[in-house]
Amino acid sequence: MRKKAIILLVVAALAIAPAAAAQYKGATDEGSWGIGLNLGTNTGVAIKYGYGDFDIFGNVGFDFLNLKTDPFQFSLGVDVGLSYEVYDVDFGGGHHMPITVGLLFPMGFIITDNNLNFNLGVQAQAGIEYQIPDVPLAFYLRLGVGLDMLFGTSGIELGPGFSGGLGILYVF
Repeated sequence: MRKKAIILLVVAALAIAPAAAAQYKGATDEGSWGIGLNLGTNTGVAIKYGYGDFDIFGNVGFDFLNLKTDPFQFSLGVDVGLSYEVYDVDFGGGHHMPITVGLLFPMGFIITDNNLNFNLGVQAQAGIEYQIPDVPLAFYLRLGVGLDMLFGTSGIELGPGFSGGLGILYVF
């Protein structure tokens, strides 16, 4: 019964999020791209696109939370998310720091000695961003919390999910 309630809450949050976020906009200018490096639970390449109403971002890299040597376990992570600017801290002179919220869908392919497992999650995420005026570099920090589902040989396991990322993007 508890698992059904958690899944029902996640589905309700996914249904409500677009309507609740309609009043916000993305932190990145519409039509702009960013590519760079993400350090965190998924360390690798980061990409971001500004749609105007929201930003979509993704990371592909190594998932160091699932890295073990005895027994061997390796994980490749893929994160996809969207974010909305909810507040903009204005420092003046073109310096500002958008505060964002959104959804994150982390996925992981976990390779062990004997098999391949798949991890899928849904997380609420919050972050801050800063782009240097007149320089095409942007920095961000994102933290997420939610639900993870592990699909493996022992069936489906539900549990809490956490993520974090610190990154730098070249914006064009």
